[in-house]
Amino acid sequence: MSLPLKLTLRELQKFLHADLEKRGDTSQGSPCALAPFESAEPEDLAVLPHRASPIQIGACRAGVVVGDAGQERIWTGMAMETVASGWFLRVEDPARALWMLLDGPCRPAESEADWLSERETVDRFGTHARTAMVHRDARVGSDTWIGPGSVLHPRVRIGEGCRIGEGTVLGAPGFGLVERDGRQWPLPHWAGVWIEPDVWVGPQCQVSAGLLEPTFIGRGARLDAQIQVGHNARIGPGCVLAAQTGLSGSVVLGSGCVVGGQAGFAEHVVLGAHCLVAARSGVTRSWPEDSKLAGFPAIPLGKWRRKVAG
Repeated sequence: MSLPLKLTLRELQKFLHADLEKRGDTSQGSPCALAPFESAEPEDLAVLPHRASPIQIGACRAGVVVGDAGQERIWTGMAMETVASGWFLRVEDPARALWMLLDGPCRPAESEADWLSERETVDRFGTHARTAMVHRDARVGSDTWIGPGSVLHPRVRIGEGCRIGEGTVLGAPGFGLVERDGRQWPLPHWAGVWIEPDVWVGPQCQVSAGLLEPTFIGRGARLDAQIQVGHNARIGPGCVLAAQTGLSGSVVLGSGCVVGGQAGFAEHVVLGAHCLVAARSGVTRSWPEDSKLAGFPAIPLGKWRRKVAG
């Protein structure tokens, strides 16, 4: 997913107070959209985060890249065959540049305050959903049950046959911050939430909106009560998460993972398919498929048992 962008290259340079540099013999014109730097295409603009490694910077396919002076040196010196040309907008603070783009030219056109009336909500979802808040832009598939007190924000997409528990919030802004004038300000999160068919989300959960791509829950997943799913996280088909599990931003769970209650995941952790995570574990690094983990920091289950046994 990407966010439409309607500024020319020179307008972007002026808007971001950036220096514009060219690499190679590029014919790339103004970008069409703002996209994640990992998946951006030559027609896109991408903003490099501070965490981007030299290999990731060199492999970025975006036709227009925003970053700081150090990232520009890497980008210039690591051209790969597929991205041998392009434009670089050099700024002092890429995170602030991203905030400016999201809060300005990439802001969605629809009103954030356009919610269904109580009567409309009851007509669509039944009397049990009377106290739910559903934004007019939200899309809900047939035979999906919306619980009392739940909140469906803009750009939420829910498939058929799902169950959204009482008091659950879908699509609230993610917990991404940028420092400005000595204070921490929230980044706008416009990419929403995408839930495939036959997903159950228990009571009092929160699934945060993605930044540039939707937070995703795959077909047939089951989430217990009081679960936090951070922005840009991806939960694979058939995953089962017990109560009070917490997924930080950009966590990826492969299909069929089972997670015990009160387990926590650090940001950008990736688990392969069919992993098992014991209750109250803290997963701080990525693990391959079929891993069985326990403890804090999480280690292979057999090793953890031997450690506990002394």
